[in-house]
Amino acid sequence: MKRTARFLTIFTLIAVLALAALPAFAQDSTTTSHEVTITEEQVNASYRVTNPRRAAVTNVYVDLQPGQVVVSETVTFRGHDPIQTVSVLVPTIANNRLNWSVTSVTHDGQPISDDLLAQINASVATSWVRYIKNHAPAGHVQDIVITDYEVVLTLARPARSANTGS
Repeated sequence: MKRTARFLTIFTLIAVLALAALPAFAQDSTTTSHEVTITEEQVNASYRVTNPRRAAVTNVYVDLQPGQVVVSETVTFRGHDPIQTVSVLVPTIANNRLNWSVTSVTHDGQPISDDLLAQINASVATSWVRYIKNHAPAGHVQDIVITDYEVVLTLARPARSANTGS
């Protein structure tokens, strides 16, 4: 049961990270560089946070903190006591790509093993790359700044060419 609860945490984290990216990809593609701001309030009011994919996951809350995102949630399986999880994610930009690393996960206040943390990070990395490949326009993230109240993404994309001929 504990392994299943941990993997539910992974999928919730991926959904929350994807939510943070959606407003950025909806911007006008003629701009070559611009900032997109996503507030903590917007993230917590988003559909995936208020309606997690898995019925066993409830009480999801995203807490923005300087340089990191903390996701708290309750996982409850039928016939078992609820498990409180807290996951800490830190963004990095490498090769013009935004990556997320899960630096810690606790279940009912107990840290998970390093081996399981490595598995979670491998899953987050794979899912994040797949999400970006399927949903993002051409371009890249130049910078990300997380404060107590917001995430500010600086995006760069190729400008549309005025010459559409060959």
